[in-house]
Amino acid sequence: MSQSSHQKPHALLFAYPLQGHVIPFVNLAIKLASNGFIITFINTQSIHQQISKAGRLNINDVEGHDLFSGAQKLGLDIRDVTIYDGFSVDFDRSLYHDVYFETIMNDFGFHVDELVGKLVLSNPSPNILIADTFYVWSSTISKKYNLVNVSFWTEPALVFSVYYHLDLLRQNGHYDCIGKYLIST
Repeated sequence: MSQSSHQKPHALLFAYPLQGHVIPFVNLAIKLASNGFIITFINTQSIHQQISKAGRLNINDVEGHDLFSGAQKLGLDIRDVTIYDGFSVDFDRSLYHDVYFETIMNDFGFHVDELVGKLVLSNPSPNILIADTFYVWSSTISKKYNLVNVSFWTEPALVFSVYYHLDLLRQNGHYDCIGKYLIST
């Protein structure tokens, strides 16, 4: 067998930058690392700063903790990396959610592509990209860097089913609202 066949799987994880998406990704990262994966968890700079502040406030640690300090102390290979999301850390993402969402959906992929390009050159090189299902760029970037592409859905299965069958709900009169972010089929 070649030496590369003994290499541990190395996954890059990209959660949508909201708490309800980050927490399931954190759980996935710990589960995969517990099963021998190398994990590079990519967070936006703003989410990383929020987590660091919360860690200092909750545990009175001058240095702050990242999401994985406890897992790393247990020997799990989880690396925490930050990425620019197109806005300053002080930008109010909640107040201007529509602008933020649009930028994340349309422009964030360029920043991700740049980061993944750098990480692919690192040792060990990643071979898997696990991205939130909301991201549309993951398959393109995965193909570009020859990574296995995994789409990870963070919400309950019922929500996925509703999104998937939205056209049927409309056809049967259960949903007649046409909104700005309506999923088209």
